Amino acid sequence: MKDIDTDTASVKKLMGMAIRAEIDSNKIYTKIADKLKNPFLKEKFTLLAFEENKHRKILEKLYEIFFDTVDIKVPDKTDESLLPSIEIKSSSSFVEILQQAMNAEKAAEDFYQSLSEKVQNPQKKILIYLSKVEKSHYEILKSELVLAQEFEDYAEKDIDKVIT
Repeated sequence: MKDIDTDTASVKKLMGMAIRAEIDSNKIYTKIADKLKNPFLKEKFTLLAFEENKHRKILEKLYEIFFDTVDIKVPDKTDESLLPSIEIKSSSSFVEILQQAMNAEKAAEDFYQSLSEKVQNPQKKILIYLSKVEKSHYEILKSELVLAQEFEDYAEKDIDKVIT
């Protein structure tokens, strides 16, 4: 998908992209959680996946309200310049995955803030809320990044093996 300008793109197109991003984030966070051995990390990524799914449902409801339809147009991919995805390669370290996830959450925060400026209340408040939740996701990931950088095997082992 080519770069989209949030200032000129339609709300309908941006909402569809937001829904796609939440679907993709849910899938990737679920995939990460399934591979983790550290129970604390597994729980955090499971929570992130759960919250991204809630965001999708909120956005689908907003879409129905905005466009008076349940026929939601969701693209196959997002615009990577607006809502970057997390790409896990066999060579990806956990630190690299966390950095990508932080980048994606920061982009989502900015995206929802920008989208909120194109609509009126009460929907505007919902998008501002989503922006703030994405910021909290960023902060969760940032704290995990600090731990992952300090403890080499943080993601790969049970916590009792990491700290002993």
